[in-house]
Amino acid sequence: MNIDRMKTYFQNRELGLQCTVSEYAVLLPLVEQEGKLCLLYETRAETLVGHQPGEVCFPGGRREKGEKPVDTAIRETWEELGIPAEDIEILAPLDVVQDISDRVIYPFLASIKPEAVEKLKESASEVKNTFCVPLDFLLDYEEEVYRYPVKFESDDTFPFAKVGFPEGYQWRSGWMDIPIYEYEGHIIWGLTGRMTRWFLDHLRKLAEEETT
Repeated sequence: MNIDRMKTYFQNRELGLQCTVSEYAVLLPLVEQEGKLCLLYETRAETLVGHQPGEVCFPGGRREKGEKPVDTAIRETWEELGIPAEDIEILAPLDVVQDISDRVIYPFLASIKPEAVEKLKESASEVKNTFCVPLDFLLDYEEEVYRYPVKFESDDTFPFAKVGFPEGYQWRSGWMDIPIYEYEGHIIWGLTGRMTRWFLDHLRKLAEEETT
């Protein structure tokens, strides 16, 4: 092993986040209905055991080896909703999300052609239903936000003395915000709620810039 080989290897690899266990990509799909811009959501099929059955989410899924995140989001949208790539316009990549289980999610803002939404073909094995929420509704929504602590829990097996802290170590802790939105009986929360909230915050910043 030498420096030149290291340089070549690290310069040619795609950058990511360290300690990532798995990678996913999703679309935040914008659709127009009755003259209003909406976000398209789906509800996972109840048969998806171990994959958050019955929960609301954006179309997307696990990244395959060698696949670019944006291609994952487009492929999964096709597999789940039957929307072909030619009916999807990627507007921009959004901030990457990493959760406490070291999953990484790459979100992409996209515009979907109206005719594609009219001809959705949901995969029965993956999708229970779909629904659209007007952006105006979400921007005016008085959201519920719950916070829970994220703390390190150790037992007697951790070698505190070995690392120089025989009396124990003051681990850093943090908080996780969980926003909740309700629309016509659908509950949007969890990572999907967090991505929705992030997007809405930036829309408000955009609106402020347009008025100054």
